[in-house]
Order: sequence, then C-alpha cells, then structure tokens
Amino acid sequence: MAPSIDPVAKLSIRSLELPRLAVTAMFNPTELRIDHSVPWRPTATSHGDQPTLEYTAAISRVMTFELLFDGSTTGTNVHAAFLADLFKLALARDPNGPEDSKRPPRVGVRWGTGKLPEFEGVIESLSTRYVMFLPDGTPVKASCHVTVREADRATFAK
Repeated sequence: MAPSIDPVAKLSIRSLELPRLAVTAMFNPTELRIDHSVPWRPTATSHGDQPTLEYTAAISRVMTFELLFDGSTTGTNVHAAFLADLFKLALARDPNGPEDSKRPPRVGVRWGTGKLPEFEGVIESLSTRYVMFLPDGTPVKASCHVTVREADRATFAK
C-alpha cells in the first residue's frame, strides 16, 4: 500500500516561545531558499599563487520564501486574518518586561510531514506588499517576503 500523502500540507510559521502564535500559509510558496555561507579568509601564509584559507566561525543558515494571501473573492481582510500574527512573530514580545521577552520569539518553519526538517530560528525580516483593496481600503490581497535566520538560542543585547 502506498503511503498517504496530504495534498494540502501548508507551510506554517509558529512561535517556539510564549505567546504561542502560528500562521499557516494560505498558498504554499513556489520556492523556498536556504542559504548557507561558510566564512573563510586568507591568511598571511600562502604557498605560491595559492592562498591559504582559514575557517573563521560558524554562520547560521538563512531561509527565505514568499507567501501570498488572497481574500479578494471573499472580502477577507488579509492583514487581520493572517499578517497581524506574522508581524507579532517579528516584534519584541514585551518591550517593558523581563530581559528574555524584550526580543521577538524564536520560530519554527514547517512544511508538510517531515520531508524537510523544521527550520528553527528568528524572523530577520518581513517585507509586505499590499496589492489589492476593497473600496473602503480593506486590504484583500498581499504578498510577504519572509527571511528567517537559523538560531537554536536567542538573547537580548543589553
């Protein structure tokens, strides 16, 4: 018997810390990109024309993708229904609270049933374009470019 495949598995971004928030994509991205830089630098000692390279430190991977939200056929306010919680995942949880809550929460990005491992980190940037509005100004269509930097811990810089 063939394994069952969930044809509607959606990408989701969820908080790994309090408050617990989750945003599920309305439509899956057409592309998901993971960049991994390996930091090398030339040393003073080289052999002929070939430089000697030195590994300097680990640099976390970066995941980027674009999410589309379309409530134009139903009149759904995409900001209220989807983007408000996504923005909260990129804001300090409590700017006046204890030190650990003065930063945005760590998040996990998951798509499907384990074909790709969950990517854990922090939202590094969000770029949102609202592209359609109802006559009263309600945003009903938007795209959001999301960048998540891998991190197994996050702290607040004093």
